[in-house]
Amino acid sequence: MLKIKMILFSKYRIQIVLVLFLFQLTGCHLFESTEVSTKEIKEASSWSSQDIGPSFDSCGELQGAELRDCFQEVVTTTLSDYLNQNLPEATLQIDEEFVVGIKVDQEGYISLQNADFSNALRDALPDIETILTNAIYQLPQAKPAVKSNVGTFVETEFQLPIRIVAQESN
Repeated sequence: MLKIKMILFSKYRIQIVLVLFLFQLTGCHLFESTEVSTKEIKEASSWSSQDIGPSFDSCGELQGAELRDCFQEVVTTTLSDYLNQNLPEATLQIDEEFVVGIKVDQEGYISLQNADFSNALRDALPDIETILTNAIYQLPQAKPAVKSNVGTFVETEFQLPIRIVAQESN
């Protein structure tokens, strides 16, 4: 009876070795590293002419530069109108230009990212950041940007220069 068990074990040993050998041949790709270089990631995520920037429903089916111009027009007109109607009278003379960072997220919601106000502007208009945030909330929800090589919505940020001029009236 001992001899029979040895024969069975030897029979299974060949099958086990064969299975392990086949596993090594077919399973090697599971353990390979698939690193993507930083350069490749940067190139793939760079904005290209095939990508579609954020837009508004009012821009219809425009494309390319016309779509970008329409988006910029809606943003600048909406913000300019709101600021002209809601900025209080300044306590000091102002001639300031500052830059605001605006983000359009993957769902098309627009928000203020940052604003670089001078101390003089903050002194003259203490509520400038609140007023500017409220102005941005006046913008309609946008259609988010589309990264064409991935085929998905992406968040975008852009910089908008704003100039505020307040002079003493005679």
